[in-house]
Amino acid sequence: MKTVLALATSVLVIAVAQPAAAWGDLGHEVIAKIAYSRLTPTAKAKVDALLAADTDSLAAPDFASRATWADKYRNGHRETAAWHFVDIEIGHPDLKSACFGFPALAAGQAASAGPAQDCVVDKIEAFERELASPSTPQAEKILALKFMMHFVGDLHQPLHASDHDDRGGNCIGLNPSPDGRETNLHAYWDTGVVEALGGSADAIAISLEAQITPAQARVWSAGDAKAWAMESFQLAAKDAYALPSRPKCWDHGAMVLSSAYQAQAGRDAAVQLEKAGVRMALLINRAFS
Repeated sequence: MKTVLALATSVLVIAVAQPAAAWGDLGHEVIAKIAYSRLTPTAKAKVDALLAADTDSLAAPDFASRATWADKYRNGHRETAAWHFVDIEIGHPDLKSACFGFPALAAGQAASAGPAQDCVVDKIEAFERELASPSTPQAEKILALKFMMHFVGDLHQPLHASDHDDRGGNCIGLNPSPDGRETNLHAYWDTGVVEALGGSADAIAISLEAQITPAQARVWSAGDAKAWAMESFQLAAKDAYALPSRPKCWDHGAMVLSSAYQAQAGRDAAVQLEKAGVRMALLINRAFS
């Protein structure tokens, strides 16, 4: 089991070097478009009012673009880097350890100023509480909304909820790259599988939204961030890490993804984007009910 010191070292390395951002802008925009279509009129009005009051220019002012904001903010605020994932180890899954023991916020401490050693599960829950609280200042509510929108998406990228001593697939080079570009396993799941679903966020979101049945939405609305993290972890163990061999870190170009692997990854990504959209809407609607 990782010690707290080992986890802290791991976070430092990733915060300095990790290039990937779960789903990339395209995936986060798809998720946000699905979610926005599912907001209640009350929630939509409150969300629109908060974002209209936001003067930050890191992302465009529309709802879908704001779902990409946290990645851009992270570039200048590395203390938020570990908040984007939860490294549950494939060989010995321990959610509490991967979340640094679920550190509590200090009395009166804003979630946006919480400890750097925290995970995406904790941050989703903390920011939802802030959105729901009438005592949260508007500036913090704006941050809570933008962070939560993004982190719900992050949680559903399987390699943001798992690790196999390979930085969540970041150091597994692919050869040849499925899209012709030099990439790694994590980046392939971030962008390659999403790009294969369609040419634009609008087109992908419309297609995926049309496939979500009321029964699926009800099932996906159960549970909480902890359960959703373990669900993503299990998908990673079953499919994302279903590789012909276990490559060594930084053994660039050693891994070839079969057509069967890529087809399954595409199916998985589509469902994960749908689930994330449904669950983002669930949390926002609940916070503003």
